[in-house]
Amino acid sequence: MMRNSNLSLRFKPTEFRYFNWLYGIAPCFPVHASKINIMNDPRSFYDTLCERFQNANRRISIASLYIGTGTLERKLLAVTKENVMMKKNLKFTVVVDYQRGTRGEINSKTVLQDFVNDVPDQCNITLFQTPRLHGSWSKVLPARYNEIVGLQHMKLYIADDSVLLSGANCSNDYFHQRQDRYIEIQDADIANFYSDVIDEISKYSKRCEKNNLINNKKGFTVQNVTNGITQLIERWQNIQDTKLASMTVSTNSDDADTWVFPLLQMGEFNITQDEQVTHGILSCAPRGSYIRLATGYFNLTEQYASTLLRGCKASISLLMAHPNANGFMGASGPAGGIPHAYSLIARKFWEKVLSYNQASRVKMLEYERPGWTFHAKGLWYYPPGMDVPWATVVGSANLGERSVHRDLEAQAAIFTVSPDLQKRLHEECSKLHKYSAECSNELQRRETPLWVKATVGLFRTYF
Repeated sequence: MMRNSNLSLRFKPTEFRYFNWLYGIAPCFPVHASKINIMNDPRSFYDTLCERFQNANRRISIASLYIGTGTLERKLLAVTKENVMMKKNLKFTVVVDYQRGTRGEINSKTVLQDFVNDVPDQCNITLFQTPRLHGSWSKVLPARYNEIVGLQHMKLYIADDSVLLSGANCSNDYFHQRQDRYIEIQDADIANFYSDVIDEISKYSKRCEKNNLINNKKGFTVQNVTNGITQLIERWQNIQDTKLASMTVSTNSDDADTWVFPLLQMGEFNITQDEQVTHGILSCAPRGSYIRLATGYFNLTEQYASTLLRGCKASISLLMAHPNANGFMGASGPAGGIPHAYSLIARKFWEKVLSYNQASRVKMLEYERPGWTFHAKGLWYYPPGMDVPWATVVGSANLGERSVHRDLEAQAAIFTVSPDLQKRLHEECSKLHKYSAECSNELQRRETPLWVKATVGLFRTYF
């Protein structure tokens, strides 16, 4: 979705001249660093959600893979519902994945049903189902395994003019000892943008109604979704271009020191902003810069791997989950082999690093912390000669095949010249790496079950 955006050319900070092309891909929202809040642990994430949803006045909008059914989730929903019932102008919108959200007898749909029954005029609870599973496919594939085809994977938590971007689901595991990232931005325009995204996806989703009924949307087509999201992005680009142009000629210039570019990735619908920007940052980062990458599930696309090994000038570190920190470790059935599959994929990538003589530039690390799993993902960009990052990419995407081609993802690229925010981003990144160790030698020694070796090639694009 690259386009010319001449209006904003005068506004770009010179520190980011290598990344001017971002203005042609996504709308740009200037903000002050003081409006960005970085959380570092799951309990802070949960407490923030409770506080924001309990005190919202106009809207609460959620996009998540699913809503959990445990004690903490029910407490969060209880304070949310109490607030919604007390404030008649408060709207409550949720979109979760259909397959995951209806798994089992007690699920996301059942715990949200009270909202539908008690405050139907104020809520819109929807379940998105990938078009790959429309029709007979949804019945042929068994539960759990039908989720590998494609998911609603965005993680957005909006309360009034606050939007919290994360890779964490609204679930008990993510409120305790599963490490993720959580960045909150207080800005009306950014919150409006992501709220519009949730509303647009809800249009093409199944709607929960009274008496446990589900309204299956008619006329849903891939082209409809593509057109709707494309028009939404272009509308916001035009709005922000106009604002940026007026700011450059204003005698009372704004105090923005940070620029946020919302990124969507919906490969099924040919929406590829996150892929374009991630590939572009890796390609354009100058020699002497440093990029730290993290993913809970290491499975780089061929394009990302090729760029890292042949087109990238920056030094690279890749942080991923140790098998013991993988959420699938110990799972029953084929799912129990998933941590071994990711280790095998990582080993094969390291063999490519060696074959391209890039071991001095590319490092691989694993996160291992007793009792914890690792689900953090994103990117931190350190300019040449700097010991703090000046940019980050945060959200739900894992840099892998699923994120690029199958799932719905929401991210944000954040560039800042604020020393305070740069310091806080570095502290966030450093805390994640506190429990990491270089793993290239260990990967080469690690045993992989034969059945995993036999199947990982066939199903690699489903990870």
